[in-house]
Amino acid sequence: MHSRRFLKLVLLLLVCSAGVVAQNSSAAIATAPEATVSINQEFLNAFLDAIFLNLKAPSAPLEITSADKERSESESYGCSSVISLQREESGVRTAVKLEQGRITAPIAFAGSYNSTLLGCIEFRGWTDTTWQLEFDRSRQALLARVQVQEIHLSNVPRLADASLTRIVQAAIDQRINPLVLVNLEQLSPRVPIAPAKGALRLRAKEVRPEVLPGTLLLHVIYEVAADNTEPEKKKTE
Repeated sequence: MHSRRFLKLVLLLLVCSAGVVAQNSSAAIATAPEATVSINQEFLNAFLDAIFLNLKAPSAPLEITSADKERSESESYGCSSVISLQREESGVRTAVKLEQGRITAPIAFAGSYNSTLLGCIEFRGWTDTTWQLEFDRSRQALLARVQVQEIHLSNVPRLADASLTRIVQAAIDQRINPLVLVNLEQLSPRVPIAPAKGALRLRAKEVRPEVLPGTLLLHVIYEVAADNTEPEKKKTE
């Protein structure tokens, strides 16, 4: 009789202990340091505007065969096989749209392709795309994978339309993907605390994206630690 009571007591203690451990683990997860960065749709499109206004248009080579890769500028006869993103084409403007749970973006482009059979083909057009966001632990970065939905070409001979469509899609799929949006180092600032005569490092450990209508939320999990490194001094001219 006494042994049975003892076993019941032991089992009860084990169950209670397991419950406490589970509660403590849940509490630890729930209280992990987290900061949320809110980015609205207008900011993203203003960023695109700044690229087109102040920098060269993003471009990628169009390569199908090994001969395309080995072809020099002189052998191209002034017709480089390349595709460049454009701000607008045929009334379609390159822009990001944030919807519930997904990102869409029409992308305008222009380019040329040095065809062996048809010579230099200059083309313009736009494509519908969707963007899938994911956190890559191995690269310690938030990535975007651009998926081409449909391509609309203009100023292209019918004979070359189908093949050029495949070339353009391959260029976007292979040359852009995956697109690094932000890495953890960029989200890990050093925070000087003068009264304490030291500094802390907010070290980002993980990013979880959440797409809402008109807003992109980045939930960043942090580890807060001491930072004893000396900040770089600005060079004086």
